[in-house]
Amino acid sequence: MTTRSAPRKVSADLLTTLGWLNGTLHVPSHLSLEEHLAGGSDQLKVTGVAVPNEPDRLRFVALRRNAVLVVAPALPEEREDPEAEFSTAREVACLLPGSMLRGTLRVLHHLRLSDHLRQASQLLTLRHCLLAPYGATANSPGARTLHTAVVNLSHVVGVSEQA
Repeated sequence: MTTRSAPRKVSADLLTTLGWLNGTLHVPSHLSLEEHLAGGSDQLKVTGVAVPNEPDRLRFVALRRNAVLVVAPALPEEREDPEAEFSTAREVACLLPGSMLRGTLRVLHHLRLSDHLRQASQLLTLRHCLLAPYGATANSPGARTLHTAVVNLSHVVGVSEQA
């Protein structure tokens, strides 16, 4: 009989087609957050969910994966990036409906951004991010800084490398 360790609780803000939600994801201890978001069923299990304009949190929401644009964990993942020594930090911008997400993406030394995107899963993990409406700055209303953002590429209109 195998024993399973308790899942890690990851507090996160989730940008969805409904707007920003806040809650707790329950991530199997043997998976990174990105691996958890990429795999499994069509639903993410989220507890203690704050929904825009609702006074009370919902105890549980089975959130459709394809409705999630960005996941921003409250704390960065503790795991080291195994490809860090083989990659270069690139400043990129993801064009989203209504906003632009700028951040740092790790890309293997020998790859162009377009090649990296072709090989990527449906998710990109950016660090040191700014999500802001088009034409806005970091100090504009509605702008948010995020230490980590896992982006669902199915909602990204385009990705650009910043000079």
